[in-house]
Parts: sequence; structure tokens; C-alpha cells
Amino acid sequence: MNRFISDRCRQKGGGNLMYRAMIIDDEEMVRWGIRDLIDWQKEGFALCEDGKDGRDGLRKLLSNSPDLALVDIKMPGLSGIELIRSAREAGFEGRFIILTGYSEFEFAKAAISLGVEEYLLKPVDEEELCHCVRKVRAQLDRQEEERIRRIAGEDAAKEELLRKILLERGSREELEAEMAEYGISFGEEILCVAILTDREENLQEGMGRAMEKMEEFLRDSSLYFWRAAMDGCYLLIGRGLDYRDWVDRLSARNERIRTKYGEGLLLAVGNNVGAWYELCHSYEFAKYMLEQKFLLGQWDVLSIRAIEELQKKAENPPAEYFLMLAEVGDLEGIQEGVEKFGTYCIKNLMKETDVKIQVLYSLMTIQGSVEKKYGAWGGDIAEQMEALNRARKLEHVLELYAAILQEICMKIGREGSDTVIKRMYYYMEKNYGQEMKLESFARMFNYNANYLGKIFRKEMGDSFNNTLDSIRIANAKRLLEETDMKVYQISEQVGYKNIDYFYLKFKKYVGVSPKEYKKEISGGKGEADWEGQGI
Repeated sequence: MNRFISDRCRQKGGGNLMYRAMIIDDEEMVRWGIRDLIDWQKEGFALCEDGKDGRDGLRKLLSNSPDLALVDIKMPGLSGIELIRSAREAGFEGRFIILTGYSEFEFAKAAISLGVEEYLLKPVDEEELCHCVRKVRAQLDRQEEERIRRIAGEDAAKEELLRKILLERGSREELEAEMAEYGISFGEEILCVAILTDREENLQEGMGRAMEKMEEFLRDSSLYFWRAAMDGCYLLIGRGLDYRDWVDRLSARNERIRTKYGEGLLLAVGNNVGAWYELCHSYEFAKYMLEQKFLLGQWDVLSIRAIEELQKKAENPPAEYFLMLAEVGDLEGIQEGVEKFGTYCIKNLMKETDVKIQVLYSLMTIQGSVEKKYGAWGGDIAEQMEALNRARKLEHVLELYAAILQEICMKIGREGSDTVIKRMYYYMEKNYGQEMKLESFARMFNYNANYLGKIFRKEMGDSFNNTLDSIRIANAKRLLEETDMKVYQISEQVGYKNIDYFYLKFKKYVGVSPKEYKKEISGGKGEADWEGQGI
């Protein structure tokens, strides 16, 4: 059974195009003979299923559309000339070779007017058949080359048109005329622009692999409506999808690339627009998002959604905060603080240089304070600066920042139990308003709670709870002296949620109630007046 070849294919082991040929003759022996007479595959042809007579041949010819048909001129039902004429009228554009006997020679010559390339006399000679087939093959090659050049030229023109649209080169009328020339219509659906590229560190390994990954990504043409190459990137146009949905689809495709190559590509997605002439704005937004790749390095697909997800909570912990965490040995707190700083950088779209300068300034401030209290800790600020400068993603800067802070923390922690108590006391002074228990410190420093309580009393001369109360009451006195806050507000501010308990503690340490203390420092203002103000 002959295998039917439905599409053009390429020879295995070679790059030459394989064309298709069909034999139409009512004599089976003739068909077999022509099949076996030459090596069709070597000549660049794959044979389709034979046509057994004129009508059968015409049906299969129009159905399979081969590049070359060898047609017997005299067949029952429909002659070769009638078959060729009907095929041409139906739009068939392939080549024909007529098979004819001596008696039909003059008749065969007339078929040239129908576009027959060659004619062969029966019985067919091997050398003559090879000559005719090679001649047709050369014509087909030239035709294919011209088609490829034409398509390439048209594709290049379309790419240039897309670049004009995105870069706003030309009037709207001129661009519309070009779009009409190439039959391009964006419709009235949502449009969006994405930039597809590889990460900078991967591009340094060679453009070849980067382009291979991008071409692999683009094989799924359902992901985009139109594409164009520019400056080592691909510009993609999405149509009919909100950018959030497009981000999800692009991310899923990129995950496949990561699985295959070990590293995904980098995409920056712009905002939605409602008309083709607004695509330039979406492109500008995509470029802006690409510029944030330092900040958003943990994402492969950059869009405003990545920033929105991080803008809910953002604060910039100062150097003093990190110093306090280092001194109390709170490694987890340092990590959380660094993550907060990273979120702050993203929310405020800080430039790479500004992020690195702020981290470096914070480290220098902390290093100076640590050296004053504990002596040199051995950190090399020049080496840290070099490492920070080499970092190409925010996440790498944050990793270095946390590692250096934790190194400082561990260095301070190796100074002995007296340093542990100093760190505890410093933390209590800075965070007296928070709930605080000895057991929490014991877990933090990996001590037994009873043992830690004993060495705390030995170093400080008083118990942990009494020391904490002293700190809180001292700050309560300061707030009564310096502010107009109400007593219940001060109670909460210094860490006492129950105001009656606050009154008891205040009187124990000061000798008078908060109201009486306020009256004393105010120069004798009446208690009724204080009550009128809610004190």
C-alpha cells in the first residue's frame, strides 16, 4: 500500500526540501514501472497515491495538490488533456509531465499551452525521466526560494510596521494605510504589549542559547497576536486578554522553558489599551517595568501586579533598629526587617544605586556603633561594598544585607553571658511598650529560663520583671512631664494594658499616683482640673 504524503517534508539527514509527485495512468504496470525506474527520494520527491484513471486522478490531484503530476494523455473517462484543463480551471498550480505514445505526439505538444512542462514518450526511458524530473525540480527550487524571499520580505515589513506603531513613527493615517496593505486588523479588543528577553547574566553566556530559548517560547503562537524582533528582544502583542490573564499564561509558558533549559526568560508586560494607536503607551510601560528588573528580580514576568502585591505593607527599618536586633541576638527579626526593607524599595521603585547606597550607609552606621561598644568585629566594609556592587538583583542585595547583619549578631553573641544581659537590657529599653517575658529571651539565646533569670539578677542587681517595671515607669514619668497624653494612653504606651495595674506599679516606684505626680510637676494645678481633661 502506498503511503500518502499530505505535506511537504524535509529529507532525513539533510536540509533539502522534499516535494510531492503523483503518477496518473490507467495501466497499473506503467505506474509500477515509473515508480521503480528512478530513486524518487534521491531526486527530491515523495510519491503520493497513484491516480488509476482520468477521473480518479483528477479527484486525487485536487485533493492532495502535489507539486508534480505525471499524466497519461489517453485514459478512459477523462483524457489527460481534459484532466489538465479541469485542474487548471480549479486552481491547481503544480507542474505536469505528459506520458504519451508516438501516435499522440502532436496532440501532446498542444498540451504545452496548458502549462505542461515536459512530455515523455512511452515506454519511458530512465535517463529521459531523470532529466525531466530534475528540470522540474530546479524550477520548483527557484519558485520556493522566491516564495521564501517574498515571505521574509513581507514579514520584515510587518515587523517594521509594528516597530513604527510602538515607537509612534508616522501619522495615524500612514500607519493605517500600511496595516490595510498587509491585511492587519487589531479589532476592538483589549490590547497589551510584552517585551521578551533573557536575563542579563544569561546573555553574557552567549546570544545563541538565549535566542534558542526565545524561539522555543514563541513556538506557542496562541500566546500572542503579533510579534517583532528589536534590539535582541521580541515585542509581543496580546489581544483580547486582560494583562493579568496574559501574565498568567506567559508565566505558565515560561515555566516550561525553565523546566527544559534550567532557567526561564524575562518578560515585562505593559498595561491594557483599547486601540492600536495606544499600543505605544503599553510599550512604554513594559519598558519601564523592564527597568525594574533589579527590584523585581525574583519574578520572571514583570508587571504592575508584582508591585501591587508588595505595596500593602512597606516600611524602612532604620540602622538603629537592626543594631538593636543584632544586640539582642534576634536572627529571625533581622531577616524579617531586611524583607521589610526590600518591600519598601519595591513600593518606592528605588533605583539600584540608591538601594545599595542605603544598605551600605546602614552597615557603616551599625559597624561604627558595634565597634564603640564591643570593639572591632572584623568585617571588611570594602569587601562588602564590592559584593554589593556585583549584585544584579534586589534579592541578592538583601541576602548580603541579612548575612552581614547576622554575622555581626553572632559576633556580639560570642562575648559571654554579660553581653547577653546587656543585649537584653538594651532591647527592653527600646521595646518596653511591647509584651515581654523572660521565657522569650531564654528561647532566643538558647538558655534555661531559671538560669537566665539568675544571671540577669547577678548582672543587673534586680530581677527581670522589676527591671522591666522600672524602665516602663521611668518612661511613664517622662511622658507625663513632656506630653499632654491622658493617663490611660500613657499606660498603654509603656506596656500596661490594665490601667489599675499601672496605677499600682506607678505608686510603688514613684510613691504617688500618676495624677498626683502630674499635679506636682504642673505647679499645683487642681485635681478637678486634671479630671476635666481626662487624666
